[in-house]
Amino acid sequence: MPNDALPTDSLSVLAAMATPAVLLLANAMLILSTNQRLQTILTRVRETELAIAGQDVAPETSDLDLLNQLLLDHARRARAAHRGLLCFYASSATFVLVAILIGVASLGLDFAQHLALATAFLGSLLLACGATLLIAETWIGIGATDRRFQSVMDLCRQLARRRSAGRPQP
Repeated sequence: MPNDALPTDSLSVLAAMATPAVLLLANAMLILSTNQRLQTILTRVRETELAIAGQDVAPETSDLDLLNQLLLDHARRARAAHRGLLCFYASSATFVLVAILIGVASLGLDFAQHLALATAFLGSLLLACGATLLIAETWIGIGATDRRFQSVMDLCRQLARRRSAGRPQP
């Protein structure tokens, strides 16, 4: 092996190992974001719980059917976010394994190179699966928000009708 070939091989190995590291950082950001989403969902569940218990004074929360639907939406959102989080953690583990396998492959073990490629593919699939679950969670959240807005708008219309009924028309 020529002396100048070693640095090139070492640099290519390090460059190949950097790719999973970048994907790990992306995964970490998705994990943090998903944890924040779960905290928001939990906060909304607690608010809905207070409304059901009668401790909330907001008029739009007196509709028990709406509150029941919101709780169901929160449960669906939490399940989707938890599954997405699981995918992101599994993806992180596979990308760490890819970095290790690339290092092992640099020792000349051909099976490690093929295994690293297959593991990287699996990690990418898990990452895509987690992102898809977060998209689904977002759609559920949009539906819940729309229901809440519709409830508040209906309440505003009722209040406007009451006010106009109490005032003489010019």
